[in-house]
Amino acid sequence: KRLMSTMIRKQSNLCVAVDAQRAAEVLALVRKVGGSAVVIKLHADLVEDWNHQTEVELKNLSQELDFLLFEDRKLADIGNTVRLQTSRFSSWADLVTVHGLPGRGVVEGVKEGSKASPVGVVIVSEMSNSGNLFSASYTENCVKIGEENPAIVTGFVSQSRVSKDPTMLQFTPGVHISLHGDKQDQRYTSPVEAVLGKGADLVIVGRGVTEGTDPRAEADKYREKAWEAYLSRVEALD
Repeated sequence: KRLMSTMIRKQSNLCVAVDAQRAAEVLALVRKVGGSAVVIKLHADLVEDWNHQTEVELKNLSQELDFLLFEDRKLADIGNTVRLQTSRFSSWADLVTVHGLPGRGVVEGVKEGSKASPVGVVIVSEMSNSGNLFSASYTENCVKIGEENPAIVTGFVSQSRVSKDPTMLQFTPGVHISLHGDKQDQRYTSPVEAVLGKGADLVIVGRGVTEGTDPRAEADKYREKAWEAYLSRVEALD
């Protein structure tokens, strides 16, 4: 898969969440952290002045700095609606999050909506915040949907190794080197714990990188720690 080859080429399993609200700020942060990241995760609907030029510049940066663009849209509707929603971002996004709640139709909707430029699906099967309503049976059903659709599903957002299929990549959010939580409902874990303790293939880091005094240096620090942990886990399996 393209993502795995990018990880190997860049020696990185870092996904940086860029949640700025102005396009200029998004692009400035992406320029700083894109060299260390293999995935840049975005919320296009958070950006007040998002437009076609924003998409063009992001695509150019993704090619220049060698990373994938991840729209964290968390689609959760009937297939036809998801198809229409996907057509709005398939020209620039490489990956998109979906919730498994509607069933496998949500995956089919993404597939139908991105025929011209395929978008990989990442199913949210667990969340990192306290008080979430995810259950073990719901997670199992999300995994089933993913494993039955390997041609389009890239993996899962989760806090544990939910799938035994090694081709299904695990994206683990809520990663921070120095904090255990924020002032709201987020709970953090370290990059090493995320990879070695929770089984992450990719760590998702947001404020730990983007709110640092030097986002470029912070991104590389997270990349180094997470990649070293990933290599040690892979080597232990040999």
